Amino acid sequence: MGKLRAAQYACSLLGHALQKHGASPELQRQIRQLEGHLSLGRKLLRLGNSADALESAKRAVHLSDVVLRFCITVSHLNRALYFACDNVLWAGKSGLAPRVDQEKWAQRSFRYYLFSLIMNLSRDAYEIRLLMEQESSACSRRQKGSGGGVPGGIETGGTLDCPQHTNLILNLLLG
Repeated sequence: MGKLRAAQYACSLLGHALQKHGASPELQRQIRQLEGHLSLGRKLLRLGNSADALESAKRAVHLSDVVLRFCITVSHLNRALYFACDNVLWAGKSGLAPRVDQEKWAQRSFRYYLFSLIMNLSRDAYEIRLLMEQESSACSRRQKGSGGGVPGGIETGGTLDCPQHTNLILNLLLG
């Protein structure tokens, strides 16, 4: 898909350069036509993205963790709806469905894409929390096993009690 996009943009750049340098109208027309065909090919291949997102949602429904199941399934469903809206927009722009309200479908597409991103960020935050809890538990076990408790016998139990926590958090945020 990326190679088609690169070829399409290369044709656009070439068409602009040919026009600027006075190439024949026939050559300019052929380059514009090639760019249009590449664009059409990319859009047709994107039809498969909706189907792929639906299949991914069907697989995510079977995850054992309820939070991950919800976030991932909803994200994939919204991604499928985003691609469906994008395909409707394409049909309107290409003239296949000239009566499509492009503003309305663009707004719908944006909303589905945004909600998919929000679900992905929610999943990421949840997974970071799980990793931090696992690391905190492991650090507590290491400290208890080595007799490395806090002087006076008071355990703080906070997330940053262990130097590894600081490193884990930095790696998650920066890495």
